Amino acid sequence: MGRAIMDSSLKIRKPAVAGKFYDGDAETLQDQIFDMIEKVSLEIDDDASGPAARALILPHAGYSFSGMTAVKTLLRTRGRKYDKVLILAPSHHVPFQGLAASSSESFRTPIGDVPVDVNSVNSVLSENSPLIQMLDEAHLPEHSLEVELPIAQEILKDFKLIPFICGYVDTVSAAKIADSLKKLWRDDTLWIISSDFTHFGSYFSYVPFRSNIKQNLKKLDMGAVEKIKALDPGGFGEYVKSTGTTICGANPIMILLSLLKKLASEGRRINSELVEYTSSGEISGDWSHCVSYAGMAFYQE
Repeated sequence: MGRAIMDSSLKIRKPAVAGKFYDGDAETLQDQIFDMIEKVSLEIDDDASGPAARALILPHAGYSFSGMTAVKTLLRTRGRKYDKVLILAPSHHVPFQGLAASSSESFRTPIGDVPVDVNSVNSVLSENSPLIQMLDEAHLPEHSLEVELPIAQEILKDFKLIPFICGYVDTVSAAKIADSLKKLWRDDTLWIISSDFTHFGSYFSYVPFRSNIKQNLKKLDMGAVEKIKALDPGGFGEYVKSTGTTICGANPIMILLSLLKKLASEGRRINSELVEYTSSGEISGDWSHCVSYAGMAFYQE
């Protein structure tokens, strides 16, 4: 059974890709996610006594392609209770600069409604930064944030959402946005950065090599992963620019790295982990047109 649906008089952001990226029927969707959780639990030796992740990078493709990677990575929360989940997700439809907040009071999935932490959203908007605006148009058609929600609902249970869609940023603006969001880096808040990795093939206008595609793609993506693990926003940005790699969530990743670098400079110890790396090519068998997925977790000691 899905969770109770909120009063229709409240402003609700309705799902845009239910029945496309994931099943639109609540019971079927919950069964699918439960099956992935069960399968992952058999595959991993997870120490429940270890530290719980404070931030994650999760893919946002259809569940048949990247759902297992998202589940495996989200399970790095190790059963910890988070009151809030902040999601930074890239814009695929609406071009703009900086971050877009939503005026919605809840985000709906087939499983139920996720309430928005309006106070946290307003606290960021109250800084009157030109890099952060209210822009519902960026949220309405966007799949990259929505796709994370049903899995988070099933693994994390009840939480309030702090939703942001990310447009264009550079190293300087990413650092400024990170400063604005720093107050939301709290023990009770999980950060999720939504991103797929390299989109390869003529469909994506990105064909940097034509042989040994699987091996070369992994080498390309691991170059980005190393910059991320090093908490190096400048190095990551330069790597993306120099290689042209089509990491759709590169901008929200830069914001996270800017924040983590600042936290590390203040003496907080940040550890990172590549939880899983895979590709749609592993499932489809088509390496001429494929998308890579990396699940990553970040811990603060």
